[in-house]
Amino acid sequence: MAGFTFERKLNFSRTDVWPLIGDFTKSPGPEIKIQVEKEGDKALAGAGTVRTITVGKVRVREVLEAANQPCSFAYRIIGGAPMKEYKADVTLNETGGSTVIRWDARLRPKFPLTGGICCGVAKRTANKLIDAIEKALERK
Repeated sequence: MAGFTFERKLNFSRTDVWPLIGDFTKSPGPEIKIQVEKEGDKALAGAGTVRTITVGKVRVREVLEAANQPCSFAYRIIGGAPMKEYKADVTLNETGGSTVIRWDARLRPKFPLTGGICCGVAKRTANKLIDAIEKALERK
């Protein structure tokens, strides 16, 4: 099993950041394409939502497993990636009007010795998503 953890600070409140990262049905900007296959349970902050997300050349199917609005969510990749398993927990912590996003992911690659490559691609893709969120908030 391979994995990675990183943190990014955005100079926006958690209540501003959450709708752009925690809502699995909406894209934060034109750089990210979202196609919803199935909407999840609204009473559970969208848990069960299945979507295809395209970030650059990366296109994967994901399912939102749990959400604790506006603090955290967990999701799995269910298709489109060279991994047998991928699960991430994303936490938003607000400090002094800013939000620190912590991304903690674990994965099992399909091919031996590719865990580092898979982690690198997944981490870059998550950072591109956060970049799009930051741009969207700056435009407001």
